[in-house]
Amino acid sequence: MPVIEKGRICIVTKGADAGKEVVIKEIIDKNFVTIIGEKVKERRSNIKHLEPTERKTNAMPTPKVKEPKEKKPQQTKTTKKEKPKK
Repeated sequence: MPVIEKGRICIVTKGADAGKEVVIKEIIDKNFVTIIGEKVKERRSNIKHLEPTERKTNAMPTPKVKEPKEKKPQQTKTTKKEKPKK
């Protein structure tokens, strides 16, 4: 059984997200994987900074994406027309 594989649930051991659960989304090479989690942004991570668990999942968590705000029509300022100089 490969320890680092797609869908494996891991715990982040280093950095700002230490202690949070993530899922391996994709294997980039022998040192790096793409991770994703509920409270973690999708990004590349070194496998040395992950502690794999025995659990595995087929469903990938979806990151929270901010929906773009509706654009309000821009109001243009009306300028006074200058009188032509004589």
